[in-house]
Amino acid sequence: MAGGSGTRFWPKSTANRPKQLLGFGRDNPETLILQTLRRFDGIVESSRERRFIVTTELLKSAIEDQVGTKDVTTLAEPAARNTAPCIYWAAREVFLRDPKGILLVMPSDHYIPNREAFRKTLSAAAAWARTHDDLVTLGVKPDRPETGYGYLKTGAEVGRSEGMPCGKVDAFVEKPNLTRAQEFLKSGNYLWNGGMFLWKAETILCAFDSLMPEMKLAWESAKGVLTDAYPKMTATSIDYGIMEKAKNVVSFSLDAGWDDLGSWTSLESVADVLQARADVGIVTGGDVLSVDSSGNIVDAPGKLVALLGINDLIVVHHGDSILVARKERAQDIKLIVDQVKAKFPTKA
Repeated sequence: MAGGSGTRFWPKSTANRPKQLLGFGRDNPETLILQTLRRFDGIVESSRERRFIVTTELLKSAIEDQVGTKDVTTLAEPAARNTAPCIYWAAREVFLRDPKGILLVMPSDHYIPNREAFRKTLSAAAAWARTHDDLVTLGVKPDRPETGYGYLKTGAEVGRSEGMPCGKVDAFVEKPNLTRAQEFLKSGNYLWNGGMFLWKAETILCAFDSLMPEMKLAWESAKGVLTDAYPKMTATSIDYGIMEKAKNVVSFSLDAGWDDLGSWTSLESVADVLQARADVGIVTGGDVLSVDSSGNIVDAPGKLVALLGINDLIVVHHGDSILVARKERAQDIKLIVDQVKAKFPTKA
C-alpha cells in the first residue's frame, strides 16, 4: 500500500513526493518503498504476477520511476479512499490468479531494521494463513507506552506455526492516553497495530462479502470498470470495515525494531540505526553547529544550521521551504500543510 500523503514530514514530504518515496538518514539512504520491496526478496518472487503496489494516479509515475515496471505491477486508484477499497481491489487481482493465493498486505512507508526477525515471523504467519481461514495480523511487540499507535488486545493462544505462538485477537483498541498505554505495556496482552496483514484471497473476499457487501455490489454493477466502481466503494479503513467486526482474527507477535515513522519525532526511536544521533539531538541532513542547544531534530541537506540556546525543536529545510516547530507539536504539522495548500499549493 503506497497511497499515503505523509503530511507530518512536510516540507521534505509533499503531495507529489510523500514519505514512502523518501529516505532518512545520511549518505543517500534507500527510500522506504524500495526497502519494503527488498524486504521480501527471496520470499516473494520478483515479478508482475506476484508483487503489486496500490497507489493513486497522482503518485503512479513517481513510484514507477523508483521501482520500475519490470518486476512489479502498479495499481493506480482513481482517488484515495482509504485502505479497504485498495485491499479489496488487490484481493480481486490475486483471486483471479489463485483463489487460495496468500496476500501479504504491507504498508510501504514503515521502518523494519531487523529483516531476519521479520522474515521469521512472516514465514510463520503465512504458513498459518495457508492452512486456516483466518485473518492474520502481525502485531508489533511494544517496547514503550506509546500513545500514537492503536493496539491489538490479544487473547488465548490458538496454536503454533513454525514454533511461533498464534493468538486470538479479542479487540482493536484506539490510541490510548499515557496511563492506559502504561497499563497495556505492563499487562503483556497488547500489541501495536502495525497495519500488516496476511490471508488467502478467498478468505478476505468472503469477509468483504459478509461485512461490507456494498463493495462487491459496487464492483459488479460497474462491470469491473475501475473509474465507475471506485466512487461507489465505501471510503474507510480495513480496520473499521473488516477487522474490528470479524470473528476470525488472529495475530503473530513481531519483534523486529518496527516503527511506522509517523512524524519527525519518530526518528528519535530509530536514530541509532540511522546513525543520526548527535550532541544536538538528531541530525538526518546537513551540518549543525550548536551552543547550549539539545534535543533538536535537524534535516537540512547541504546546509549549515547554527543553533543557539535552542531546545526540543524540529528544523527542516527542503527546496525553498523551511519548517521550525516544537517537537511537542509534531503531530500538528498537518495544520501547517493545510495552510500551505491554501496559500502556496505548489509547495505542498
